[in-house]
Amino acid sequence: MTHITIQAKIAGRRGHLVAPLELRPERPLSTARELLTEIVRQQVAAFARRKHEAGFLRILTPGDVDLGRETGRIVSGEQEPDDRMPDVEQAVDDAISAFQDGFYYLFVNDIQVELLDQILNDVGDVLIVRLTPLAGG
Repeated sequence: MTHITIQAKIAGRRGHLVAPLELRPERPLSTARELLTEIVRQQVAAFARRKHEAGFLRILTPGDVDLGRETGRIVSGEQEPDDRMPDVEQAVDDAISAFQDGFYYLFVNDIQVELLDQILNDVGDVLIVRLTPLAGG
C-alpha cells in the first residue's frame, strides 16, 4: 500500500493551510485526476466522520486541547445540528474544475503537475498551493 503525504498552502502566506494529511490509497494512483479524486473522497469521508462524532457530548482531553492549539480551533461538539452532507461526486467535480481554472497548483514530488491526465510515478509527497486573486484585478 502506498503512503502519500499531502500539504496545502496559500500563496503569499506562511505556514500550512491545514496540518499535513496522510493518504493511503488502496491502489496506485497513476494520474493527477485519480490523485485529486482520492484526496477529495478521503476528505469528504473524514468530514462525515467528524460531523457524526460532533453530535456526541465529548469531554476534551489534554491531547484534544493540544491538537486544537496546533490547528487553531478547539471544538468540543457541534454547535447547531445539521444533517446536510456534501455530495462526493460534486466535490470531486469542483476540485477538478478548480484545478483546470488555475485556482491552485499541484506539485507531486516537487514537480508541478499541469495536466489532469498527466502520468504520475511513485507519488510520495504532494503539495497543493491555493492561489489568491489580486484585489481589483
